[in-house]
Amino acid sequence: MTDLRRALAAALIPLLAVSVVTRAAGDAADTEVKVDGATIGRLGEPVAVDPDEYKFSEAESSLWLADHLQNISKPTRLKYDFVRSGTYEEGFTDVVLVDIKQLNGDGSKNADMQFFTGERSQPFPPDTVTEIRGNPVLGVYMRGDVYDMNRLTDGSWRYFQRRIKLALSQAAVVEPVEIEFAGKKVQARRIVITPYAKDPHSAQFQQFTGKRYEFTLSKDVPGTLYEIRSVVPGASPADAPLLEERLTLTQVGSVGAAGAASR
Repeated sequence: MTDLRRALAAALIPLLAVSVVTRAAGDAADTEVKVDGATIGRLGEPVAVDPDEYKFSEAESSLWLADHLQNISKPTRLKYDFVRSGTYEEGFTDVVLVDIKQLNGDGSKNADMQFFTGERSQPFPPDTVTEIRGNPVLGVYMRGDVYDMNRLTDGSWRYFQRRIKLALSQAAVVEPVEIEFAGKKVQARRIVITPYAKDPHSAQFQQFTGKRYEFTLSKDVPGTLYEIRSVVPGASPADAPLLEERLTLTQVGSVGAAGAASR
C-alpha cells in the first residue's frame, strides 16, 4: 500500500477525513448521553484495523477515494439546493455553493465553499477545500448529519458515525440508475445504506432506526455528486416521512459572475 493510501485508510476508519462544526451548536455532542438509564454512543471504541490489510468496499471507494473533481477542467461553480421536510419538525430550504477556483498541477483543485446561509452557515477547516480531489460537500453534509442525529436522539454523534462507517463497509447496496441532469439522461450509481436497521441499541432511538441514506454519483455530472438523500419513514408505509432531506445539484456555471462562495 502506498503512503497516500495508508494515510487515507487511517483517516477513513472513523468515517470521514474532514472535521467541521455543523448543525448542532457547540461541542456538547462529543459526550456520552444516557437515555432511560442506558448510554448511547461510545459503546466501545472503533475497531482498530491494519491499513495494509484493510480493503475498502465499493461504496467507500466511490465516496471517499474517488477523484470526483476530475471532470472539472476550468473554474466552475456548483450549486446544490437543499430541502428538509417531514412531519417531525419544521423544515427549511437552503443552498450550498462550491467554487472550483484553481486547477493545480497535480490534478487537485482549490475551492471556496458556502454550506448554507445566514445563521445556518457551517464553518469548516481550510484544508476541506484546498488541494482536494473529492467533492467536499459529501464530508460536510455527513458530519452535519451525525450531529443532527445527536440532537434528535440525545445520542453521541460518534456512535452514529460508526454505524454509518460499518454500513458503508459491510452492507451498502450499489445499483445503476438513470438520472436526468441539464436536460438529458445520464447513467449514475446509487449507494444505499440503512445503518440503524439492525442496530442492537435501536430501542433507544426507535423512531429513527429505519433511516435510509442514498448517494447518487455520476461521472457525467460535474463534481460527480448529483444528490444526497436521507429519509426517516413514517410509522407505516402509508404515512408521510418523519424527516426527509435532499441535497441536489441544480446548476453548474462559471466562477465570478455571481461572486465567489465564502465562509
